[in-house]
Amino acid sequence: MLKNVLKVGDRIELKSIYQARTTTADAKIYQSQVLDIIDDYRMNIAVPIESGHLVPLEVGSRYELSFLTSNGLYMCKCEIKNRMKQNNVYYLVLDIISELKRDQRRQYFRLEKIIPLKYRVVSELEMRLRYFMEKKAYKDDREKRLVTEKLEQLEGMVQEGTIVNVSGGGLKFSSMIKHENGTNIIVRFYLEEELFVEAEARIIGVNEVMNQKGRMEYRCEFKKIKKEIRESIVRYIFSEERRQRQKENGL
Repeated sequence: MLKNVLKVGDRIELKSIYQARTTTADAKIYQSQVLDIIDDYRMNIAVPIESGHLVPLEVGSRYELSFLTSNGLYMCKCEIKNRMKQNNVYYLVLDIISELKRDQRRQYFRLEKIIPLKYRVVSELEMRLRYFMEKKAYKDDREKRLVTEKLEQLEGMVQEGTIVNVSGGGLKFSSMIKHENGTNIIVRFYLEEELFVEAEARIIGVNEVMNQKGRMEYRCEFKKIKKEIRESIVRYIFSEERRQRQKENGL
């Protein structure tokens, strides 16, 4: 089963089976890499790393596993059977405990890439003013002009950050500015020269970056994004994954 679709060096994602049933905001996703495929139901994977530290997943814990291949995204359930160390390399022994299924939701697979980001917070004031304008609740042209000018002022309050991974469903970025969980933002970035992304997003996870005083890391999900832009992100990620595999195989 595994040997037909997966190979050494492929990236995988692990999400707690319990958390997979909860909301996106609660889900904890770990990224890893295949080190060795023992047989069709067992393999060795790298210990996930988070904020520069190893995350030794608990033996006996179960996860939803997903990985991207040239034939699409595959998912199954797995169990951590052991934690091992060989030649100063820590790894996990993992067993597949369910049928391997193909899933078409490629947009949820993440691409690790450093990308400059410009974003701004969408404040409660801005939301109220936009609603005011949508309803045409202004008394006269003067009030309309004042509200328009205020919105333009708010739109100019742009911050800078750095994206560390992106998917069709959202992104993770770091910034020196502190924001609260649940904050709404508008993000703008170039995934490639001809692929500009602008979307409304919501912060669903906040962490302090280890060994970088004052720098925060934010996990976001897209709330409003054009369908064609989301599809372009998915195609780009799939293309980059395929290109990386070909490079690793010397093709």
